[in-house]
Amino acid sequence: MKFFKYIFFLLVLLFVVGSLYIATVSVNNQETINFETPINAKLFELKIKDFSTYHNWFSIGKDEAINPRLSNSDDFENSTLSWQNSKFESINLQNKSKVSDSLVQQLTLKTWLSLSEIDLTWKFETLEKNSNLILHLKSDASFWQKAEYVFTGISHLDIAKTSIENSLNSLESFIQKEISVYDMTAVGKVETGRFYLLHATSAARLNFNKILEKSEPIFKSIEDFMMEQKFEIYKGRLILFENLYENTDNLIFSPGIGSQDNIAIPNTYEILSKSVSQGAYFKTTLTGDYINMKEFIEYSNTIIANRSLKIDRQLKPFLEFEINSNSTVNPSKWITHYYIPIIE
Repeated sequence: MKFFKYIFFLLVLLFVVGSLYIATVSVNNQETINFETPINAKLFELKIKDFSTYHNWFSIGKDEAINPRLSNSDDFENSTLSWQNSKFESINLQNKSKVSDSLVQQLTLKTWLSLSEIDLTWKFETLEKNSNLILHLKSDASFWQKAEYVFTGISHLDIAKTSIENSLNSLESFIQKEISVYDMTAVGKVETGRFYLLHATSAARLNFNKILEKSEPIFKSIEDFMMEQKFEIYKGRLILFENLYENTDNLIFSPGIGSQDNIAIPNTYEILSKSVSQGAYFKTTLTGDYINMKEFIEYSNTIIANRSLKIDRQLKPFLEFEINSNSTVNPSKWITHYYIPIIE
């Protein structure tokens, strides 16, 4: 009997000493991830708060999710994604709040021994060249989490940090593939009525990135002017090419907004007005990023040549931006029309 009594006291002693040791174990309760990407940060924000695409890029640990379940998808603050894998009996990710450029979520991880709640606070910064995603992770380790850390040598917070870092790389590749999709379509001959273009004229080498870069502030300035003066917009953002047929290194172009009325512009404004003549145009459409613009122009000219159409060089070709970066940050959704004047 004494033997069993000693064993019992020994076990109690080991439990007490072990508990005291576990209680003194220090487990990191905060981590920060800084992720830099050339892709617009808003595209990451859209994917991260929408759980429906998580199966394409997100995982905790090395295993695939088992039986993922999405609930309350229409209620943002209660939207929850739940699954499990060989490491965790239960994984839950819930949207909590969205304020300005911050998104708050909570990640819950449960094993046979412990349960952890990790607060995730995302910040999305879109900069001139690259974007930054900043994620703060915070979790207070319970006694049983510390015990699991003693046994395994890795905390739930460490697992979450490593998994999210790997998942962000996967998400970047996923978004890159999604936004690189584009399509070019020949619409055919259309009649374009006479309208007036409120514009400013600029010049650049035959580089559409530079042309679009110079056009953006002009569009915004003229849109503000028309809003202030309560002028109605007839056609959205347009770029009229002044000398595209002259085979010159410098392209002169006029970005502007279309109006049905010939508006008198005060001399205090650096805005001009010109008439775009009525006539027959061959229309092609690009759905996708502007990086495909040069290929799009070449495609349109090839269609014109293949159909033995004759370009009317008395009129000027122009681009019309039906859906652009102001409407959606996803370049695969941008729609640009190209009108080439033709002789019937």
